[in-house]
Amino acid sequence: MHPLSIQIITRDNSRQKEVQQQYIVQARHPRWEMLKIFWHAFWHVKFR
Repeated sequence: MHPLSIQIITRDNSRQKEVQQQYIVQARHPRWEMLKIFWHAFWHVKFR
């Protein structure tokens, strides 16, 4: 099992700053974990 590091950077225009989220995944099925992380991030992005 290889650890997988994912970094998601979004821009918050209302506060004029970038928001960084970093995840380190170590699992037997890293693709599945990555999909869950992106799904989670997608639902937490606020569209303005």
